[in-house]
Amino acid sequence: MSVVLKPIHRNAWKRSKTWCLPNCNLLVPWRSSLVADDFLQKIAELQKRLDGQLKNYPFPQQPEYLYDPLRYVLAGSAKRLRPVLLTLTGQAFGVDEDDLQHAALAVELLHNFTLVHDDIMDDDLLRHGQPTVQKKWDNATAILAGDGLFVEAQRAITRVRNNAQRVCTVFNDGALAVCVGQAYDKEYEENQTITLNDYLHMTEKKTGAMLSLCMEIPALLANQEEAVCSQLRKFGYDIGKGFQIQDDILEIFSDADEMGKSLGSDVIAEKQTALSLMARKMAPEQWSELWQRSGEQPIDEKLAAMRTFFEDTGVYAETIAMAEEYFNNAVEDLAVIPDPGREELVAFINFVKSRNY
Repeated sequence: MSVVLKPIHRNAWKRSKTWCLPNCNLLVPWRSSLVADDFLQKIAELQKRLDGQLKNYPFPQQPEYLYDPLRYVLAGSAKRLRPVLLTLTGQAFGVDEDDLQHAALAVELLHNFTLVHDDIMDDDLLRHGQPTVQKKWDNATAILAGDGLFVEAQRAITRVRNNAQRVCTVFNDGALAVCVGQAYDKEYEENQTITLNDYLHMTEKKTGAMLSLCMEIPALLANQEEAVCSQLRKFGYDIGKGFQIQDDILEIFSDADEMGKSLGSDVIAEKQTALSLMARKMAPEQWSELWQRSGEQPIDEKLAAMRTFFEDTGVYAETIAMAEEYFNNAVEDLAVIPDPGREELVAFINFVKSRNY
């Protein structure tokens, strides 16, 4: 199987249900010709296996106040992209299957911890197609659930056997980096001096650090040299930036049913996103005028006005191009991965690019 990352014709996908996305060269149908059927089947099998392990995670029955929310979180309709990425990378290096399974579960548990706490901070109401923990219960329950997931992630990663001390150190460094990125994200809210470079630095921490773990941990489990680990960390940062920019686009141009989570929370919180920062760069006066004019509008009307503005001013196209650049950089970072694993990871990038949720 040979899969090449290349631009997708801008008319490849017509959507009638949402604004996502009639003139887009990034977000394409899930079954894109750029992602071979046999690879899609492999991804589906990995997702199903990981999903089963997480949904049947051996939590105790008591106390219900802690463990019912944990089971609830892991029962959501998640994509499991991070453990899939970690598994593909580990398979490329021939990592022991038991170590790979423990590491994959640890990364997904850590990711879900960040989501539960992120939903509290953003006051989001929907995640993975179901009400968020604080919506279903309350903030106190959600805080404890997030804490529990973090501890379970720690327990899972300590079960790896090869290069265990280094793996655990990198895992915790990555977890802290995500917290640092989240802190920057909160600090940047309503801050009109933030630049695109500031945003990309924040994204490298908040999103890229977790994806870097998915690359570096398998390399460590395979006893790879630091030069290889460093290159794979860069892959995580590059695909993380592309992924987060893509997420910012979907936050505006998709809908809640497609995404399986609340939309518009970034707008309500006045967060600095790739689209808003690109708008400030390309059309500062028009953007400021739109923002002031839409201040008291209902969120649906505000999102509709933004969609029109981003398309008409070229902000939308320029932001897509920026995401595309980082995805292409990620492909180059894979030079240290042996074939056929490298080809599968290129296919994984196309798979990520093809998401519409």
